[in-house]
Amino acid sequence: MNRRLTTLLALAALAACSSQEEKPAGHASAPTSHTAPAAAKITGEAVTIETARGSAQVPKNPKNIAVYDWGMMDTLNALGVAVGAGTDDISLENIEAANQNRVKVGTLFEPNYEALNAFKPDLIITGSHTAKAFDRLNAIAPTIEMTADTHNMRINVEDRIDAFAKIFSKEQEAEALKAKINTAFDEARAAAAGKGKGLIVLTNDGKIAAFGQNSRFGWIHKDVGVPLADALIKENGQPASFEYIKQINPDWLFVMDRSAAIGKGTPDNAAAKVLDNPLVNETNAWKKGQVVYLLSSNYLAAGGAQQLIDATAQVRNAFKATK
Repeated sequence: MNRRLTTLLALAALAACSSQEEKPAGHASAPTSHTAPAAAKITGEAVTIETARGSAQVPKNPKNIAVYDWGMMDTLNALGVAVGAGTDDISLENIEAANQNRVKVGTLFEPNYEALNAFKPDLIITGSHTAKAFDRLNAIAPTIEMTADTHNMRINVEDRIDAFAKIFSKEQEAEALKAKINTAFDEARAAAAGKGKGLIVLTNDGKIAAFGQNSRFGWIHKDVGVPLADALIKENGQPASFEYIKQINPDWLFVMDRSAAIGKGTPDNAAAKVLDNPLVNETNAWKKGQVVYLLSSNYLAAGGAQQLIDATAQVRNAFKATK
């Protein structure tokens, strides 16, 4: 099976297992009711860190690392931690390039247990997509679920940086990385000041959903300081219409094209075409050209450190380009 086909299959699985509405942020998947296999024992020095499932003991300075979450792989790359094994395909070029020599051990949803066992991992890092396999993975090697808490994305990213720094003795690198994040947000906040209110929407095969400050994109409001055009958005993935967007009349429209992100984009379902509607055309955002099409990494690698820096820079640059 060629690489393009396996990539499309992985993205198809991502599409099937995701929806416009997000899972409650920061919630690890509930443990399965069956009896879990015995967890792999830690040999040597161990440290205690916080994970999406609570406190966990993990080996200190493990050598063979397998990662089933692109956001966490992004953070590990930023810290200079070598990732030995990961998913068969990675849909983000920068993360793929940084991990091109990895051993391939399955997809985000289906670990290849034969390949993983042959790799002999010392530590396995998962996200929400691999949560169903947690117990089986944990029987192979100590396993931690590091799903991003989208309610507090910036804080959670820094917490994950600190956890990895503790595991891999990367405290100095962690402080430098967090300083970059702080600088990125300081610059974005300054650029956004006084530039108007914003609305975040996600398009998915022609459908539209609005997202508030407690979503994976909520850092635009919480941390960059862009005022909410609609303060009543409560649901992560609230169905929206052209009429709604016109009524809210945002000064800025931040758009996540989910179809494009998961490899299902077409000329007809492209966000720019979907939103090019007479009603949306009447908004301040459209009239002023203040529509920002967010990086796909916001969807595919949410919670990654470099991803957050890049995403913040994109928003900063959009604001700086206006008078």
